[in-house]
Amino acid sequence: MKRLFLGLLLSVNFSAHCLEKLHSDYLVTFGNSEAPTKIVEYFSFTCPHCLMLYKRDFAKIKEKYLDSEKVLWVFHPVPMDLLTVQAMDCLKKLSEREKRLFLEAILDVIPEDDSPTSVLFMQKAMELFQKPLPDLQEKDYLSKTQAFQDAFLFIKQEDKIAAVPTIEINGKLLLKEIPEMAFIDKKMQGITGASK
Repeated sequence: MKRLFLGLLLSVNFSAHCLEKLHSDYLVTFGNSEAPTKIVEYFSFTCPHCLMLYKRDFAKIKEKYLDSEKVLWVFHPVPMDLLTVQAMDCLKKLSEREKRLFLEAILDVIPEDDSPTSVLFMQKAMELFQKPLPDLQEKDYLSKTQAFQDAFLFIKQEDKIAAVPTIEINGKLLLKEIPEMAFIDKKMQGITGASK
């Protein structure tokens, strides 16, 4: 799995301006929408690197850049796996505040091994929001959802995100490194240094 991920990461070469993003119903935003820097993290709920970035570094990123209103951070799901499509169906039904709570709760408890319990956590969260869903594991249900249709159209694009996590800063995709706190700090220094 890790070799496949690294192979995909190294083979990606396209321009971001051709990528059609998912509708905002599926995106989870943190920070000030008027911030001078917009960072989009393309992620998957089954990607161990995405989970590691969130669990190890996101609280520090949030404290340093989002709470100070320097950055708007957008989590953009990339539906390359069933669990991410299931999460998209949940996100579509939630308010902005609920989406943030959902994402934080799920990413905190989701195991890195793509355990079947992950979808059960999602269903429980939706019940807590008083927005219960039919069984997300039912393929008949999921295949009829708008989230499934939108996921299909997203991955069908000619230009697409082929590896996660991928970071986009102010419209520019950065594909060379797996992002972590030091990577974000370095990129932010380049932006703030260039704007002085």
